[in-house]
Amino acid sequence: PADRARAAGYRGRQIGENIAAGQGSPSQAMSGWLASPGHCANLMNPMFTQVGAAYASDSRSNKGVYWTMLFGAP
Repeated sequence: PADRARAAGYRGRQIGENIAAGQGSPSQAMSGWLASPGHCANLMNPMFTQVGAAYASDSRSNKGVYWTMLFGAP
């Protein structure tokens, strides 16, 4: 995630990322991240004070919808 963030011009000192696929709604993606220790650690990390979130769908994919959150510490 750091390479993509830096390529987009982000210069924060710490970067984290959560990715999910196949969940049908934002609340389902968030529930999955909260149930996963590594993803939950990103969500609860007090160092991260900036966040960007996005989703993409692909009808050709067996997962259908992809979710991401990128976390940053300036």
